[in-house]
Amino acid sequence: MEGARHILGIVVAAAALAACGDAEPAGGAEDELVKAPKLDVLRRAALPIPEVSGLGSRTLGSKTQYLAIGDADAKIVTFDVRDGVASNVKSHDVSPLFGRGAPQWEAVAGDSTGAVFLLGEATDRISVLDAKLEKITHEIDLSIAADHPLAKDWKRDANSRGEGMVLLANGHVLVLKEKAPVALVEFAPKGEAAEGFRADLVLGSRAFPLPSAAKSKLHATHHWLLKSADVGVISDASELAVEADGRLLLLSDQGRAVVRVERTLRPDEDKIDVKAIFRLPSSVQKPEGLVIAAGAPLVASDEKTPGETLFTMSPLP
Repeated sequence: MEGARHILGIVVAAAALAACGDAEPAGGAEDELVKAPKLDVLRRAALPIPEVSGLGSRTLGSKTQYLAIGDADAKIVTFDVRDGVASNVKSHDVSPLFGRGAPQWEAVAGDSTGAVFLLGEATDRISVLDAKLEKITHEIDLSIAADHPLAKDWKRDANSRGEGMVLLANGHVLVLKEKAPVALVEFAPKGEAAEGFRADLVLGSRAFPLPSAAKSKLHATHHWLLKSADVGVISDASELAVEADGRLLLLSDQGRAVVRVERTLRPDEDKIDVKAIFRLPSSVQKPEGLVIAAGAPLVASDEKTPGETLFTMSPLP
């Protein structure tokens, strides 16, 4: 009986999301789904790049600096956030390093050294830039073996691969596969076992461990899929972020929602447990980027022309 109520709740939540109205989700995998409020836009800010595809952060000196990228231009935008307001917004042209073609970057992250990590969706490569954004210091190729359960789905569509990433303190990388199916994939150095995700593996104020060589390769060691009851609610995922307390968040473009998942991904399990769905208002179109600043989600919109595409949302409860 409890299982029937669970499935019914998810179906109702899916219908509510599809309708894109203002009502809150009417059920889901946990009671928290019922209580999850719709997020409000508190502030808007302009980003000087079109088609924003990812948000992230790095430590520069002793302060957190936020990052934005687009998949159309080889530019990195840096900015600060004070009292929920984006300031000191600067655009950095890195086309001398990558060429002037569309870089197809889909995710950006940083570490305590100020290094910036850029994930190319079609290339399956993470390019690492120095803190001054002047040179490529390392390149990480992501590899999925031919016999991996996701291998066919990964290769079938180059535009449905890595849409988000989280750097882990053990040198592994958690990559978000966009759709068909939505998945979280752990990549690790060859021979290392999967460790999954937990709060103590969040990089935080540490440096991401890199080998001394100019290039390295990480291999898919494990993956997690959404439970079948949640697939109808979250048909795609466009970004991966971490809350201050170490909880994982997904951003859904088609569902237009911030999705909180379980605190821990165990390597002996293969499912993602959805805990809460926070719907975005209709004013936030094509959400592609997500990062947390002082407890509040910053969401970036994928628009063809630069403009007020950065939204400071109400804090997550």
